[in-house]
Amino acid sequence: MTASNDAMEQLLNLVKQQQAFLEMFVRSWVSDYRSGGRNIFCGKGCRNCCSLAVHTGFAEALAVARQLAQPQADAIEGYALKLRGLVQGISELPQYLRLHRQEIGFCPLLNEAGECSVYAVRPITCRSLISTKESSWCGADFSQLTAADRDAFVASLDRKVVAFPSHYVAVLQESGKEFEEAGAKKMRALLGFAVYGNLGVLVHLILKHGLAEAALKGEAAAAEAIAKAGFDHPLLITVS
Repeated sequence: MTASNDAMEQLLNLVKQQQAFLEMFVRSWVSDYRSGGRNIFCGKGCRNCCSLAVHTGFAEALAVARQLAQPQADAIEGYALKLRGLVQGISELPQYLRLHRQEIGFCPLLNEAGECSVYAVRPITCRSLISTKESSWCGADFSQLTAADRDAFVASLDRKVVAFPSHYVAVLQESGKEFEEAGAKKMRALLGFAVYGNLGVLVHLILKHGLAEAALKGEAAAAEAIAKAGFDHPLLITVS
């Protein structure tokens, strides 16, 4: 194994460890929260959060890419190309997030039953999104709610645990961000730079445009691969 390949394996091993630790932390936290008579509404068949734009680090996208069969890869390609066209002319994050949900819809990695087909290697950002409200709120467009409905929602939040004004558990999201930052730090130590971006776009670039191979050559080569594929948009990918 070359030194470069070893660096990739180190990144993948770190991701695996992080995901396993976060999984245990989430289960423990949810169990404690429920023991106090409160509820967490995430469960099998619940997928409204899967219409959100998922962003993650390079290594997690590589772990997903390695698991995909051809039909999944084709679905990812269709998703990435559609998103590439939709973001042209968009520069603001709220607009991007709203457009993603309204125009793209659900994650291309959901199977016919509406379940995650890569659940075992799903990114940290997915694992750390835990809802204290019914799943309908995970798919709500708050810009379309009446003032009274928005006020009622805010009043119903458990402010001791949520990332206000959302209904998602703050400590779990914070832990997820810490893991992502640690992953980026590790990538910078090994390769000299880090890549973060839309999961589907990163997976597509790895599968179709040689992003992993380019990354082994350095930051400039990775940036060139991204640009040649037409995904050098700050809302889709950052290289730093």
